[in-house]
Amino acid sequence: MTKSPVKQYFFIVFLISLAIALTIRFPMILSFFFENSGGHHPPGFSLGFSRLVIELGFTFIAAFLMFTMNFFILKPVEKHGDLKPLHVILAILLTILAIFLINYLFFNVSRILEPGPVKRGHKSEFYLTNFFVSALVVGCVFLIRLIFQKQNYKLEVETLKREALQGQFESLKNQLSPHFLFNSLTALKNLIDEAPDKAQLYVNSLSKALRYTLQGNEKLVSVKEEMDFMESYLYLIRIRFETSLSIETNIDTMRMGFMLPPLTIQTLVENAIKHNEISKRKPLRIEIYTTDRDTLCVANPIQKKMTEEEGTGIGLTNLNRQFELLIGKGILIRSDVDFVVEIPLIKP
Repeated sequence: MTKSPVKQYFFIVFLISLAIALTIRFPMILSFFFENSGGHHPPGFSLGFSRLVIELGFTFIAAFLMFTMNFFILKPVEKHGDLKPLHVILAILLTILAIFLINYLFFNVSRILEPGPVKRGHKSEFYLTNFFVSALVVGCVFLIRLIFQKQNYKLEVETLKREALQGQFESLKNQLSPHFLFNSLTALKNLIDEAPDKAQLYVNSLSKALRYTLQGNEKLVSVKEEMDFMESYLYLIRIRFETSLSIETNIDTMRMGFMLPPLTIQTLVENAIKHNEISKRKPLRIEIYTTDRDTLCVANPIQKKMTEEEGTGIGLTNLNRQFELLIGKGILIRSDVDFVVEIPLIKP
């Protein structure tokens, strides 16, 4: 689970505060360990260790408190909003004032925890160091704010792109259902004129197939779902063309769980039916099969009609665009001996 921006901020500033404390007190750490690098602890070891811990602790707490205060002033994790000059001035002034108050408190606490004469310049050094820490903290908050806003900007751009692509995809997909309905009703009209007894069976199967096309706003369906729909659709086709059309399927069971846009196979089969002669004299064979390349193919021999039907321009063009929007890869079309359309299957 992704951390909230506030938790991220305080986790980051915790680490930065620790790094600042270790960096500022690094000379003291080196001095302490070099002076006590022998096998025995000289007199004053415990006093020197307590001083080191106090200095490190105070520096860390001062830095963390400054980060916390500036979190409410500069609001570094806000998604929007310009940084007003008044907020910048307020942050600097309050940081300076707070660091003096904190220093005064810490210095007096350190005198209680570590009684004894104050070294010359120690108090001034204490104030100067923590003042430097406050300046470093304000600079880091500005940097953190810049990084968070840059990340938010990238996320918003990606979200807008994704929404735009989704909108285009839905527009293309919504064109396919009417396309299927138009072709089916045209076929039904022909059946009513030519074979009224089959029209009733056709209507029953058509209603089952339409449930699939109107099932909702599914962006992707499994190959198994698509093939289940194709059983109803192929029944409609067989009523229309009887023995003049044969459709063979060879779908690898290992690829039944792969995904593709709804009505993909139906669009390819409909495209083959539309652009090829289908008659008792010249029956058409359509093959639907998967490959080891995780693709699905729909192939048919090229049997050009004497008179080409006027197309709507929706079929393969829209299908290709859908795959480009979804996975950045279009469909492949080969037309040598057979006309073959190869579509990439999407791993679930």
